[in-house]
Amino acid sequence: MKQLFLFLVAVLLFPRLSAAETGVVEFDSSPEGKKRYLAQPYYSWGRGKFPVKPGQRGRIVSLTNTRTKYVFFLFGDEESNGAWHPTMGMHKPSKANWGSAGFFDFSFGKKSMKNCAVALENASGGGFTLKFTAPGYEARCRFEIRENDDRLYMLFTAPVVTSVKLTCYPSSFAGNYSAGKQLRKRYAVTPERRIPMEKKVELSEKEFKVFLGDTYFDPALNRGEGPCGVIFDPGRMTGTLSVQNYGCTFTFTGKGEMPVVLFDFHGVSNAEGERTMRELPVKFHR
Repeated sequence: MKQLFLFLVAVLLFPRLSAAETGVVEFDSSPEGKKRYLAQPYYSWGRGKFPVKPGQRGRIVSLTNTRTKYVFFLFGDEESNGAWHPTMGMHKPSKANWGSAGFFDFSFGKKSMKNCAVALENASGGGFTLKFTAPGYEARCRFEIRENDDRLYMLFTAPVVTSVKLTCYPSSFAGNYSAGKQLRKRYAVTPERRIPMEKKVELSEKEFKVFLGDTYFDPALNRGEGPCGVIFDPGRMTGTLSVQNYGCTFTFTGKGEMPVVLFDFHGVSNAEGERTMRELPVKFHR
């Protein structure tokens, strides 16, 4: 993560240095779907447990390069007309951080992601696109990695003002909300300030880098998976950060192209992750 970071609004358009790979596993409640799910190496709800019921289907999408692997689980209800309404969790690099049970949601007007049918598009070359459709609304979100780069590039494109909420559990779930409540000590750092737990703040234009950690769950202390972070373009969207004891949320609001980069510092100490975010050069192209 120490290499030069060039942050482009047209983040999907500049050429890749070499190939990253995309894998997709589709499954439903049929015996064949269950067999496909159980044959692959990733799992939700515990190994051997099947996460979908009749009337549901799922996909596991993996993005792999020489440095990292991101694995996304999408599963949820399917209507009789084929419209699919999944939630999406990120299971690798870390189960916590960008949460495995669901890290991505959005709202527009009085509607949200749950009102949209979801389709998977362009799953190749180290990336995939999700298309979201509802009456009078069509948005897309591209997730992509690059070769020799362990960051996740995200581009959300919306026709109207949309608020996208990303939920993380820095370094650890700590058992669940109740079990780890007295242990967790979440915090965030921006270029302007340190934000303690139980605070919700509006981010200024100078706070386009956000580091999220937990002082108890720190790999330097042999605890936790490692911290996480996000960079966004304040010229394209506004940002709000909520640092809570369990799930922390970063919400960005805007329309048109909204580029974001997510960091999962798996196995990295808080100090090293924070230093990397602080020293990382960022250039916005608009």
